[in-house]
Amino acid sequence: MKHLGLLLALLLLAGAARAQKQPYDASNKASFIEQRIEQIAEAAENENLDFNALFEQLSIYLDFPLNINAADVDELFTLGLLTNYQIGQLINYRKEYGPLLSVYELPRINGWSVEIADILEPFIVAELDIGPEKITLKKMKDYGKHEVVMRWQRVLEEQVGYSPIDDAELAANPNRRYLGSPDRLFFRYRYRFSDRISFGYTGEKDAGEEFFRGSQPQGFDFNSAHLFLKDFGIFRHIAIGDYQAQFGQGLTMWSGLGFNRKSAFTVNIAQLGGGLRPYTSINENLFLRGAATTIQAGDFKVTGFYSGKGIDATVTSSPVGDTLELVEPDIVVSAFQESGFHRTPRELENRRALFQEHFGGNIDFSRDNFHIGVTGVYMRLDGTLNRRDQVYSQFRFQGSENAVVGADFAWRWQNFFFFGETSRSLNGGLASINGVNINMNPRLSFNLTQRYYARDFQPVASVAFGEQAQVENESGVYMGVEFRPFRKWTFNAFVDQFKHPWMRFQTDAPSTGYDFFGQLEYNPTSRINVYLRYRQRLRQLNTRDEVDALRFLVPNPRRNARLNFIYTVNKQLRLGSRIEYVDFQRGDEPVSRGFVAFQDVKYSFRKVPITINARYALIQTDNFDSRIYAYENDVLYFFSIPAYFGRGSRTYLLLKYKVNRRVDLWLRWAQSYFTDRQFIGSGLEQIEGNTRTEVKVQARFKF
Repeated sequence: MKHLGLLLALLLLAGAARAQKQPYDASNKASFIEQRIEQIAEAAENENLDFNALFEQLSIYLDFPLNINAADVDELFTLGLLTNYQIGQLINYRKEYGPLLSVYELPRINGWSVEIADILEPFIVAELDIGPEKITLKKMKDYGKHEVVMRWQRVLEEQVGYSPIDDAELAANPNRRYLGSPDRLFFRYRYRFSDRISFGYTGEKDAGEEFFRGSQPQGFDFNSAHLFLKDFGIFRHIAIGDYQAQFGQGLTMWSGLGFNRKSAFTVNIAQLGGGLRPYTSINENLFLRGAATTIQAGDFKVTGFYSGKGIDATVTSSPVGDTLELVEPDIVVSAFQESGFHRTPRELENRRALFQEHFGGNIDFSRDNFHIGVTGVYMRLDGTLNRRDQVYSQFRFQGSENAVVGADFAWRWQNFFFFGETSRSLNGGLASINGVNINMNPRLSFNLTQRYYARDFQPVASVAFGEQAQVENESGVYMGVEFRPFRKWTFNAFVDQFKHPWMRFQTDAPSTGYDFFGQLEYNPTSRINVYLRYRQRLRQLNTRDEVDALRFLVPNPRRNARLNFIYTVNKQLRLGSRIEYVDFQRGDEPVSRGFVAFQDVKYSFRKVPITINARYALIQTDNFDSRIYAYENDVLYFFSIPAYFGRGSRTYLLLKYKVNRRVDLWLRWAQSYFTDRQFIGSGLEQIEGNTRTEVKVQARFKF
């Protein structure tokens, strides 16, 4: 009760601050973008994903604003902040009235508003010169941007994997300890000239990995480099090194993450593959490595790409001795490994166990409001994937070769936006997604999307809309609505009915479920944002009761309610508060409940260039089933979306110091304190005690 009283006092402080009538006309740009990130992260339910690739384009547009008079559909979509309808209406407006004279003209466009124009304002310009800029070495030297980012982080408490151990015991059990230090290191250099030239290098060492010794004598465990060129003659894109290839709705070929998650952006379901993009993140799996190019001739774009890289896999057998007759590849693996960790001898055995190649291409035709594309990709391994004998995975890809071919389309007609893609894998499995956005008027929008992913569809690299991460064994109908009954009110809702016609992990029979979401948002002024959210999901899983025969399915309802409040007091101070409740039940088991309440404070000093972000959170959940994900402010280019669970509190403090216009420094301290345990984590990650503290330091140099 003492902690709850403190939190309520802070909530009252936020309310009292409203009475201070200080002149301030800034909008809640930051909170809008943070909510966008948080929605995607919560839908993924994975705190370890690197979401930087989704939003790195915004950082480019801060330095090199996007000219909305010259931007095409792909470029507008990469902002990640606009609906397909808004993009289409902007294109139509330019055709009818010519170039915009100012960004303040945007609210006049059907489907746009003062709020969305204000959010975009830092990232865009309206210039009348829409031709491609001629690039010279002098311009590259004078106007190009160099950036170096260095980051160090560490868990301060001792974890089992780094604790002392007897030499004889370690020799007998080499996987009982990590080989490297608990430090996590990151380095990145990047040069950018507008969005037309980009090259750079990224290196990362995970905690527990060796650095300049042992298995990593040359330094970082993960190394990535890229060269990316855009709009050079007939070459729309040229990519060398590490890159991403994204086409259509993500069924046939989509490397990396996508925006198409179920979230508060209920009508913005359609994806629009932007083709080739440079890769600058640290996820060690979601990228291609090789070379690719896109050639444009009028309304046609033709893309070809090749990738070849080593990937981690669990090796079950490897070549022994000399063999004269090789019927199949020597290396056999049971699963791909996607953690990217190489901290123990066992993990190092799986490191780059297979060499994976991708060959593919795309032909795209776009004219006015119509687009159609055909994509094909072929994947080859230098070994054989032979999955463990699990009934639920018997239709998944096995072997050494796979291929997928698909066609996608998008069509804007008046207030309708139709989109879809259909793909077929080498074994004959089909996948299809089709939908329509309907904008009845600027205040009311609908989305209706149908999907069918056959149980035997075997994707090569797919990221498509659905209930589960894998694009397989699922069909469903999604209906979303966005309604603005009044200027300051927004209501978003969706209902998704889905079924899985075959077994899944922890589901030993075909299953069904639904997902309902509703959110009411209120923005009385540009300084205040309040929303109330309710979500209810029902899935079927195996019972955890002891049974002699095949486990039967039981319903697993999960209900979530949230009240969120953000108030920008003035240019120096912003306050944010949240109360969230969740309950979960598996069959006839007792209901698992969770509660989280936190207060955020952001303060920028007037006299010194220091900004502080802080949070104090109270956490009380019965177990991990009733966990709650929450976005946390972090250092630049790093996203933290941890799962709050257990009983205790969590606090973090983030300081940013702008030394000068070329140097920025960040310091982040975060601590979880538990009252319901004396050990945190498990295995080599286990901490003896009830606190876990992480420190992070980052420096950025621009020149």
